[in-house]
Amino acid sequence: MNLAIDIGNTSIKKAIFLKNSMGSTLKIKYSKEKLSEIKAIFSKDLQKYKNISICSVVPEVDKYIKKTFSNKKNFYFIQKRFLKSFVHSSVNLQQLGIDRIINVLSINHLFPNKEDFIIIDLGTATTLDIVKKNKYFGGVILPGLTTSYSSLVELASGIKKIKLKNSNKVFGKNTKDALLSGFNTGYKTMIEGYIKIIKKKFNTNFKVIFTGGYASNVLNNQKKYLYKEDLTLLGISLYHQIIKK
Repeated sequence: MNLAIDIGNTSIKKAIFLKNSMGSTLKIKYSKEKLSEIKAIFSKDLQKYKNISICSVVPEVDKYIKKTFSNKKNFYFIQKRFLKSFVHSSVNLQQLGIDRIINVLSINHLFPNKEDFIIIDLGTATTLDIVKKNKYFGGVILPGLTTSYSSLVELASGIKKIKLKNSNKVFGKNTKDALLSGFNTGYKTMIEGYIKIIKKKFNTNFKVIFTGGYASNVLNNQKKYLYKEDLTLLGISLYHQIIKK
């Protein structure tokens, strides 16, 4: 059995893979200020699994893992040089997040007929990535849903923390409902606006696929978009197959 690990800025996701079949996923919150917590997360995995493939966007976590488990040989950090064929030559590969290339790898596996896609990943950051004929062509980075909200609460004295939930309100008659409107309808409208701009720019009817932990807030049971919960974890498992070849 192989283990795929996706390290983000606020959480670590893990999934077991047996050939092309993915088992249940586990999401663990962590703090970059307490990296010692990561040792416990990885110790048992390194003893249990034959191969562990890691996709990380957090250099300080990478450094800690490599130093702490320097004697272990069964984990592999995904390297961009093996994924160059999935990125258009006009894109600056050095400045492109590895998770965004991995998502393209997943799209190519799920839809191998060289279709055009916009991948929308809603996590700590929200990214919109353009895929033209199975190659990454460029993208957009926005503050994530909860990232934006947390910053607003921290900086605006008149706004207090509330429990965020799905809402179809277009506007609110009190602060709580106004916040929920912005969190749901406002953010969805912003993303849909970007989708329209990209489609017009390329004169292409891109298929749109959502992924990431906060996708349900934007999708809200809409059927016109595709949804794949763990696009990145799937790509990590596929990467291991590429290396074996």
